[in-house]
Amino acid sequence: MDKVRSLEDAAAIVNDGATIGVGGLSMNGAPMAFVRELIRREARDLTVVAIVSSMAVDWLVAAGCVRKVVTGLVSFEGFGLAPNFRRAAQAGDIEVEEYSEHLLICRLQAAAYRLPFVPTKAGIGTDVLDLHPDTTRLERDSATGELYVACTPLPLDVGIVHAHEADRLGNVRVNPKLIWMDSDIVRAAAATIVTVERMADHATFVAAPEHTTYPRFTVDAVVEVPWGAYPTSLFPEYSHDAGFYQAYLAATREPEQWSHFWKSRVGAPETQGEFLEANGGAETILSIRQGT
Repeated sequence: MDKVRSLEDAAAIVNDGATIGVGGLSMNGAPMAFVRELIRREARDLTVVAIVSSMAVDWLVAAGCVRKVVTGLVSFEGFGLAPNFRRAAQAGDIEVEEYSEHLLICRLQAAAYRLPFVPTKAGIGTDVLDLHPDTTRLERDSATGELYVACTPLPLDVGIVHAHEADRLGNVRVNPKLIWMDSDIVRAAAATIVTVERMADHATFVAAPEHTTYPRFTVDAVVEVPWGAYPTSLFPEYSHDAGFYQAYLAATREPEQWSHFWKSRVGAPETQGEFLEANGGAETILSIRQGT
């Protein structure tokens, strides 16, 4: 079955009110082109699960797409806090359910493996368990007497990740196989959408099956979007755009400047090509490709 879809068709899989998992690790490898498409189609009331996120969550919050964020961390690393996420959380405009990274991963694994819980030692002795008594609980193993934390399932309606290449059947390759925690999102999701830099011939997957990151039975739709992680990075092909992060942060401090920035550089461009042109075009691409 041919699983290649347009951004518009793939985004239609995400219904208002859905629980979605957004891949990437902070400023690396996020499915930004897909996030922008959700914003363009005015998705609403989403619960966004993002283990460690950055611009992806901040965009969705800024656009009014989000009801709740389930996360371990949302930040711009050395550039500072994620401004729109921070303001919305402080104002109570969105609900935030916060875990450690490992507790959140265990909840996703419980959903993926169809288990009532996945045990871990993470969280013992901390207040985080008191914050989430319905999803994490302290238990004692009857055989050894040891304490553990039982992490209950966190199922996802749709998982969205970005990768290097795929074939038309839905086999996906991250090259090199540095997949952060995206694999937990893929396995926990009822449906998975993968945006990729390019399409590859099926024969290359047959020739080297050990390099397949997500086999076709785990993927529901593939979208070819060159530079689809921009302005985050996609190691080792391009780095994040530091200039975009800096301009974005500066714009959020001035309401009039922010409105212009958001419309001209994020919301208004219709295609991925137009979006890249609005943010420096070939000059920017050359800069981040070289990591300068």
